[in-house]
Amino acid sequence: MQFKSRNFDDAAIAIETDNLTVALPDTAGQPQVLKGIDVTIRQGETVCLVGESGSGKSVTSLAIMGLLPDALKVTDGKINLQGENLLPLSQAQMRELRAARVAMIFQEPMTALNPVLRVGDQITEVMELHTKLPPSERRKRAIAIMEQVHLPDVERIFRSYPHQLSGGQRQRIMIAMALVLEPVLLIADEPTTALDVTTQKQILSLIGELQANHGTAVLFITHDMGVVAEIADTVYVMKHGEIVESGPVEQILRHPQKDYTRALLASVPSLSPRPARPDVSDIVLQVDRLNKIYGGGGILKKLPRAHAAKDVSFTLTRGRTLGIVGESGSGKSTVARCIMRLIDPTSGQIRLDGSDIASLSRNQLRPHRKKLQVVFQDPMRSLNPRWTIARSLTEGPLNYGTSKSEAMAEAARLLNVVGLPEDALHRYPHMFSGGQRQRIAIARAVMMRPDVLVADEAVSALDVSVQAQVLDLLDQLQQELGIAIVFITHDLRVAAQICDDVIVMQRGAVVEHGPAGDVLGSPVHPYTRALIDAAPGRDWDFQNFRKMSEAPNARPA
Repeated sequence: MQFKSRNFDDAAIAIETDNLTVALPDTAGQPQVLKGIDVTIRQGETVCLVGESGSGKSVTSLAIMGLLPDALKVTDGKINLQGENLLPLSQAQMRELRAARVAMIFQEPMTALNPVLRVGDQITEVMELHTKLPPSERRKRAIAIMEQVHLPDVERIFRSYPHQLSGGQRQRIMIAMALVLEPVLLIADEPTTALDVTTQKQILSLIGELQANHGTAVLFITHDMGVVAEIADTVYVMKHGEIVESGPVEQILRHPQKDYTRALLASVPSLSPRPARPDVSDIVLQVDRLNKIYGGGGILKKLPRAHAAKDVSFTLTRGRTLGIVGESGSGKSTVARCIMRLIDPTSGQIRLDGSDIASLSRNQLRPHRKKLQVVFQDPMRSLNPRWTIARSLTEGPLNYGTSKSEAMAEAARLLNVVGLPEDALHRYPHMFSGGQRQRIAIARAVMMRPDVLVADEAVSALDVSVQAQVLDLLDQLQQELGIAIVFITHDLRVAAQICDDVIVMQRGAVVEHGPAGDVLGSPVHPYTRALIDAAPGRDWDFQNFRKMSEAPNARPA
């Protein structure tokens, strides 16, 4: 793979942190969150800041933006923007600076955009606050930047609300808002994590294109090493609030010096599919000609019909994993929700252990529910924040007649299996990291001893090392319990490592289906080939670091 090899020695410094130190109140157990961070970004340069959750990546970006929460304070160091130290500035001065000289793109545009304002008004609002341009000129410039980010039908989208746009379109609106005033520095905090590979590729190309046109310095925060291989000029690796290694992207990815960096690289799944496990004849789930159609009704006028799933058919046997991949809107999650009967299919059969559950009533479904469990993408939203972990884990078994003592004993055992201490039973979801919460969500699903586990983007929000641990956990549980898994994902690297068979969906229809080695190794359909070509860092094999990472104390803690 050819890495970016641009030289920025002669370029002006856009932003520089010098011994940046951020601390919690003195009463905290570990007061320092950032410990002497030194980062330099020059005009036109892309710096990637990588590390696990809790390493300090986002705190660094928030410190630069002057958006640290009240509990965190900068206790030492400088943040120099084109030579000007930002730390002594007042809040009013920082508000003037944001968007005009430093702008930020967040991971989830749906929460960053105002849901009750049209997106065009949100772009012009930036100019209204920071310029003296008349309304007509503000609108003209907003339309121009929307065209630059390659939005279709910009006049219509200008008048649209965020919920009327796709995830990729919302992210383009965020980029337009960030760049409309041509800031010196653009901070992108995990802006492509929740996007499918083709949309991700478009957004990465767009940021690079706009950067070249405007000479913007980019600080890109990510846990996706494929993205790093694709876009970075310079890489800083963070761990526990410190920079442990930094250098040009080729140096970091080809010749990392630290065990921690090698362990991060070794955690990245390979695009080469794993060998499939032996197939067995014990069918646990059979879906036949499943259809889901939205629309067609309406009180005042007939609404257009949307075919979210078209004649989807597949068979899943015990102990195997079926991956369903495709872009956003391809129908992956619709199929998953139909299987779970969270939504009702329009037609077709869903046979669970031989029983067709597609049209059963809620009461008729109840005996089958325990055989079919789900793990969602965000465990913080699927776990009740007011319940202890013990209550979340035992609720299902208690509803099906298990005694409290048996349920508690099984909950304690499963917590140990997923790598958490028994005293976690008496804590609440907010007391755990994202990876730990996902382990709890998996334990909750397995508590029911299901035949089929549906995992809907269950690892997409996790950093690479935690992702690898969760995938290993699913594999371990599958081998021990013989669970069949339906794995919904937009990450082809993850699909290659966990799936025995793969279904590729496009616009609700299955366009390719077969063993993972065939579908991902030798794709037949042009759409499948396009998905694989769009995977960031697809030509880079991170697995040559796996043996090095197996040295003592090498794997990230």
